[in-house]
Amino acid sequence: MQPEIASPKKRFIESSSFYRNCELNDPFSSMRIDDSQFLDNLPTRGICSVCNRSRKYYCYTCYVPVKEISDRLPKINLPIKIDIIKHPKEVDGKSTSAHAAVLAPDDVKIYNYPDFPSYDNEKVLLIFPGKSAVPFQEWWNKAIHSQESSDRPKCIIFIDSTWRQSKAMYNDSRLQSLPCVILSEYKSVFWRHQKGKPDTYLATIEAIYYFLRELDNLMNPGVHYSGKYDNLLFLFKYFYMKLRCIYDISSAEK
Repeated sequence: MQPEIASPKKRFIESSSFYRNCELNDPFSSMRIDDSQFLDNLPTRGICSVCNRSRKYYCYTCYVPVKEISDRLPKINLPIKIDIIKHPKEVDGKSTSAHAAVLAPDDVKIYNYPDFPSYDNEKVLLIFPGKSAVPFQEWWNKAIHSQESSDRPKCIIFIDSTWRQSKAMYNDSRLQSLPCVILSEYKSVFWRHQKGKPDTYLATIEAIYYFLRELDNLMNPGVHYSGKYDNLLFLFKYFYMKLRCIYDISSAEK
């Protein structure tokens, strides 16, 4: 008997964190994320108000929503500035970094590598599992609560790329000189496949969200988290739920 050949659909679904971590019908059910049903009623593609190109939902190069929904998307204010450095080969339409820039436009900037600012003498922190990286909470306890320094970082930097691309970007001397931290482990529900990588490799928007959750816990110890950053996952959740319906995971080919 010849071995069964997996369909492209099955290979796509089963090779992603989206499939492996889909035990719950809605992994976002405990979060306070606004209703996105109005996005389903968007009749046609819109026009980007900046570049005049045809876009659906938002422009992934200008990071603005289309006019038809611009006043209905949630807008999130962040407690810290975030810079995202995106690899030039990262496909704009597939990257989740745009979600952050669209939903938190006052606090998020995206740069295309290698064109990004020099952070010399600036209070910044890089989220990346480099050789010298320490857990964020450990860094916070030493840098914030020690007598040597009470300065908080003014900007947090994320790298948006595949794992292989990110390692090459991290070799840039402008990034290697920055203090580097890692987050606690969280399971991703991202639908893009990263071959041979564990489920703890987060999409960029997931990493930003979980960083803000950790920061909030450290800045407000003992205070119950109110859900104030949950809407950063507004678009991420919308696309996730659409894909669940399209691929009908519960009845996917076995």
